[in-house]
Amino acid sequence: MIPGKDTSRLRRLKLWIVCLTLVPALIIFAAGRNYFALGYFTGGMLILLNLFGIETSVKVFMGAEGSGRILAVIIYTGKLALAAAVVGVVLIKKLASPVALMLGLSILLAALIFDFFIFPMDKVDKRSVNDS
Repeated sequence: MIPGKDTSRLRRLKLWIVCLTLVPALIIFAAGRNYFALGYFTGGMLILLNLFGIETSVKVFMGAEGSGRILAVIIYTGKLALAAAVVGVVLIKKLASPVALMLGLSILLAALIFDFFIFPMDKVDKRSVNDS
């Protein structure tokens, strides 16, 4: 295994987050609980978008020098501010259930638990090994 090159767990986490967001949200929506479903879906999508933002920020930070690193930190901070603004608007405008929003925001933890139980030992990503 080449350190820093294996991204299979990260790809699986993204897939888990999508599945653990969409399936329950659709079931809750089908049950007629739109207010709750919207909160859950919003929380899950915020987590997924934050994961993409973190991945991008880290790649930029690791590949840049000097002012490029400062830009990566600014982008990362902006991502956090945008996520906080979305949560604030949803809660202040009462667009969705706060409980469901918090459940949706905890999907990353659930995705990690699922992935660690199903794939306890992360196998080397074949594409990562061939890239180097």
